[in-house]
Amino acid sequence: MSQVDRGSMVVTVIVVVIAVGLLVLVGMHVGPHGSIVTASIGMGAGVLLTLMLSHSHSSLAAILWSLVVLLFVAVIAVGLAGVRGLRTTQYHSKEAVPGLVKLLDSAGVATSRLDPIGTIQIAGKGWSAENDSDDPIEIGTTVFVTRIDGLKLHVIPEAPQGANRKETS
Repeated sequence: MSQVDRGSMVVTVIVVVIAVGLLVLVGMHVGPHGSIVTASIGMGAGVLLTLMLSHSHSSLAAILWSLVVLLFVAVIAVGLAGVRGLRTTQYHSKEAVPGLVKLLDSAGVATSRLDPIGTIQIAGKGWSAENDSDDPIEIGTTVFVTRIDGLKLHVIPEAPQGANRKETS
């Protein structure tokens, strides 16, 4: 292998390892999905570097192999963290997200036609809502939250019998 080939291989390996390292940091910050995407990109980069190094017989190969092994370990750790994060995230359950429960029996206003899906506004914030009544709910109609499914509020156009009509501002 010529001196130029060896030098360009070293530069390529170092640039790829740094780029994947930065991706790993970004992936960890973004969350589970970012970690999994980053791990996939890192694995691809690691395979590419392994193929490059398998044809190298230089004295630098041992150092570069250690960089690739370190890259694989970091990528596998980030990928596993992403999978674990997806398993434990509360948004994959159909139960109400903690904190939204306070919106039960609250009054809001339809900001789009709910037939059956649309948007409402409660306390100045917009929410995705599903109409649980038989007839469409028109824009501007007062609605009441009857139940919560994940991040979606289920509403009806009038307060149910015996409901504690909470007015939120």
